Amino acid sequence: MVTGEFSRFEHSVVGILYMLFGVVGVISNLMVILTFLREKSLLKSSKAWLHISLALSNIGVVGPSPFPASSAFSGKWLYGETGCQLYAFEGMMMGIAAIGNVIALCVERYLVSTRKEAMETNSGGFYWLSTAAVWLNAFFWAIMPVLGWSKYVHEPTGSSCAINWRDADEGYPSYMIMLCIFSFGFPLAIAISCLWASGESSTIQQAPPSSASSSQVDAFTGFREDQLKWLCYSHLLFTVIGWGPFAFLCLWALFSAPVQVSMIAACIPPLACKSMVLMYPFSYIVANERFRNSFFSVLSLTGSTVPKKD
Repeated sequence: MVTGEFSRFEHSVVGILYMLFGVVGVISNLMVILTFLREKSLLKSSKAWLHISLALSNIGVVGPSPFPASSAFSGKWLYGETGCQLYAFEGMMMGIAAIGNVIALCVERYLVSTRKEAMETNSGGFYWLSTAAVWLNAFFWAIMPVLGWSKYVHEPTGSSCAINWRDADEGYPSYMIMLCIFSFGFPLAIAISCLWASGESSTIQQAPPSSASSSQVDAFTGFREDQLKWLCYSHLLFTVIGWGPFAFLCLWALFSAPVQVSMIAACIPPLACKSMVLMYPFSYIVANERFRNSFFSVLSLTGSTVPKKD
């Protein structure tokens, strides 16, 4: 049960937010991918696979935003039942993949700090396995509602489609409990444990020239281990803020029937996860000066503006 119907103006605001998050999110995460592809030495103790995979999944989260945006402007879903199922499936898969990539990055930091030699000599296996596991897990949970384990329906706002938390069927409780445990709660616990266990041993000591300031050194070097750990912590925070409202709403539906929410509360979860997509590139920019310089140089047609070390 949904209370407080939106006015035409409120529907328009929601549509504008969808478009804003979609355009900025796609461009900024695409620039992250291009930056890692251009500056391959940014990561000395690891590879860029998982960072690129995260950016791709984030693009998938916000890329279809024109569909809910145009529907929000119209006040109803415009793309039929098939479009609803495809949109919900794609959004679920990309969202779970985004969470999984963040978890994999945290596990990577643990392995780099505790098994550095093994990761340096034969790290390809980890990246292949972790990337495959992230995307296969995301596909599994996204396809289940299509096959009948719970289902995708139009959201109460009428502008998008998602899992049916509003009128839960008999498959919804088991699906949602398993999804929250194995794709949100348990993985987050693993990620935090990995970052905690890596401890001080994950810091790679770098001896900067005595005549250079720390900011000048960062301009020449790639990510330090402490910066990569900071990225993991910030990514985890964005994951909780972005996907926490969806998890809360879906779990709340298990214990409250019928679910009574306002239209504003119903549109917060999809907008929250899309808004956080904009924050991941920002964390890379803040963490390292060399990445920041290369990131903004992607906007130009000239070569990298990162100074070369003598």
